[in-house]
Amino acid sequence: MRNLFIAIALCMVGIGMAQNQVAGVVRTSNNETLPGAHVHLSQFSQPTNPIGGFEFNHVSDGKHRLVVSFVGYKTKDTILDVTQSVNLELILQEDQQFLNELVVVTNAQKQIENISRVSQKQILENYSGSFALSLAEVPGVNASQIGAGQSKPIIRGLSANRVAVTENGVKQEGQQWGADHGLEIDAFNTEKVSVIKGVGTIAYGSDAMGGVIAIDNTAVPADSLTGVVNLLAKSVNDGYGANVQIKQKKNALYYKLNATFLDYADYKVPTNQIQYLNYLIPIYNQRLKNTAGTERNFTAQVGYVNNKLHSFIQVSNNYVKAGFFPGAHGVPNIGAVQPDGNIRNIEFPYQSVNHFKVLSNSTYITEKGEFSLNLGFQNNHRQEWSKFHTHYSNQLPPENNPDLELDFKLITLDNQFAYKHKWNALQQTKVGLQYQYQQNKSTGYSYLLPNFDRKAFGVFATHEYQLSSRLKADLGVRFDYADLKIQSYYDQTLYDYLVGSGKSDALANYYALRTPKIDRTFNAYNFALGFNYVLTPKWNVNFTAASNFRFPTAIELGSNGIHHGAFRHEQGDANLNPEKGWAFDAVFDYQSDRFALAFSPYLYYFTNYIYLKPSGQFSILPHGGQIYTYTQSEAILGGFEIKATQKITDRITAESVFEYLKNQQITANRNLNYALPFTPANSVFAKVSYAFGDTNVFKNSKVYFSGKYAFEQNNIAQNEEITPHYTTFGAGINSTLVIKNFKVHAQLTATNLFNEKYFNHNSYYRAIQIPELGRNIQLLLSIPF
Repeated sequence: MRNLFIAIALCMVGIGMAQNQVAGVVRTSNNETLPGAHVHLSQFSQPTNPIGGFEFNHVSDGKHRLVVSFVGYKTKDTILDVTQSVNLELILQEDQQFLNELVVVTNAQKQIENISRVSQKQILENYSGSFALSLAEVPGVNASQIGAGQSKPIIRGLSANRVAVTENGVKQEGQQWGADHGLEIDAFNTEKVSVIKGVGTIAYGSDAMGGVIAIDNTAVPADSLTGVVNLLAKSVNDGYGANVQIKQKKNALYYKLNATFLDYADYKVPTNQIQYLNYLIPIYNQRLKNTAGTERNFTAQVGYVNNKLHSFIQVSNNYVKAGFFPGAHGVPNIGAVQPDGNIRNIEFPYQSVNHFKVLSNSTYITEKGEFSLNLGFQNNHRQEWSKFHTHYSNQLPPENNPDLELDFKLITLDNQFAYKHKWNALQQTKVGLQYQYQQNKSTGYSYLLPNFDRKAFGVFATHEYQLSSRLKADLGVRFDYADLKIQSYYDQTLYDYLVGSGKSDALANYYALRTPKIDRTFNAYNFALGFNYVLTPKWNVNFTAASNFRFPTAIELGSNGIHHGAFRHEQGDANLNPEKGWAFDAVFDYQSDRFALAFSPYLYYFTNYIYLKPSGQFSILPHGGQIYTYTQSEAILGGFEIKATQKITDRITAESVFEYLKNQQITANRNLNYALPFTPANSVFAKVSYAFGDTNVFKNSKVYFSGKYAFEQNNIAQNEEITPHYTTFGAGINSTLVIKNFKVHAQLTATNLFNEKYFNHNSYYRAIQIPELGRNIQLLLSIPF
């Protein structure tokens, strides 16, 4: 017995002595830390923390396989002989063959999410004039284009307030509901982007039921001063622009500066006339008049980083001024589209948007956990200018800014706190609190959106559990509460007009109360469950199921006016309930040395989807037309995405993407089960690229050809038009030119190569028969220093 105790004691001592710590940091070849890289050490695995670090405890003596990977970088795979605690510095090199691919990534380190990751280099190589359009090659992602310089993202047919866009954890807030309202994000200032499809509600709350586009600008720069100058030129709108980025780290402090200037003229379309409201409107010289614009963006970030703390503050200002095609703003006016001899001027009507933002992000890392605090202030100021015109004979122009039709000032304050606790190598829990306050003020000689104040509170918890070396489960729960106070608006001008037109006092009073006082509170409980299973070293399966929700917005509850940007009279419903539903998402992912396949089916069910429905009643507002009322019904949405990538040879790579989506409302009358509005057409995309060998001067050279076929979109909402099928082609070549110490990366691309006349079902101008942009030749030069 005594010998047994001695043996046990020696064994325990041996085990204790054999428990080591393996820690380190993952960096890029530019010496920047790489948060979110995946580090696997035998049976242990974890993503690197916000400062690129990782830490494994209780590692036994012996040889362990160490694998470090991140999308767009070459995987580091080696054997680590552990005899004592070690601290590693791991450098990942860019994978030039892989950087052009936008690949779906599912992995066991993320919570109940189907993620596509896009690097800044990929954003620039797919740059098409705006941030959202630059993501259009991600499977399941489309964009609603607003002219040549602005757009908003669509994920699986859901957009506007159903898709959340975040920067460093704080949700971008503006007038997302408008069809003519773009996204004020500088595509040149997006270091990494994660497109979360399916279930985003647990971590992000309301407005994320369709998905999340998360921008991460938290990379810590290298110690030396580095920077890049990007120069841009486009043929379709004679556009040009420049972007300058400067960054440096010195000891624990660092800074990053980004400035972008863009200017573009009226853009070209492959047609000489359009038909709108039975008017034939000429398009002179195939240029859409008054679609010129300008953009000025500036961002500054100052941070502090050490082994435990990463904290920074970021200040940015995005300004956009762009014209509206005058032949489609309100009643068609053929005279307004006559050429004025200047394709770069911006006349009435036009929009100007200034988005000022201050973000603060702090992460503190302990041995067992991670604290994070995000603070945000946003001031989104949107104006729509149009020469004063009135539909009422008794309305006089305002004394100040008489041509300011609509003026929206939205202020948003965000506070977010989260704590992640690592119980052991197999389990971790994250809890979070979120609070948001919004105030909107609306003025102008027209009326559409009421003034409102909104407060929202959310609390969530997630738990990750590695059940085995192959199976991981994630569970999330969340509670949200919102209080919305909408001010009433009485239109005295409308009352006087109606009484003057012979209407009774009671009827005039009824219609003059454009928006009643609305005081609503909402709450929602939600949960999500996800599994990730590694079938084989090459096959991986990810499945998520979750409830989701979205609180109705002020525009859906209290709007009542002519929305010229959407070409209709829109009317809210103060009795709308929160959207609720269920979402199911799966990914079957196969990866080998030369072939990759991702198949992602999904199904969403909504118990009370909110949409604009033609009411069948005509507006009492002069020239108001038919009233479109926000209403609710059951709805179902389903489809799948398939992406395949094949390295045919070491130099030739082919990829293809097939997207299928179908949805419809569910009502008691099957004849009224229309599709949901703005549903993207099913499509097939293919690209073949060829990589040249390096020379003394030209490095990483590649040429590609691409084509897209969009099926006819006849699955349409009420009062939408069928959009014909179309085929477009593109091509591009890029290379890095190196002469001694001078380096420049050049990429020349062509879209709509054969100047095809086609319609995008999601385009802002689709409703008025304006086709998509004509052929565009674009040159982008990137000069690092």
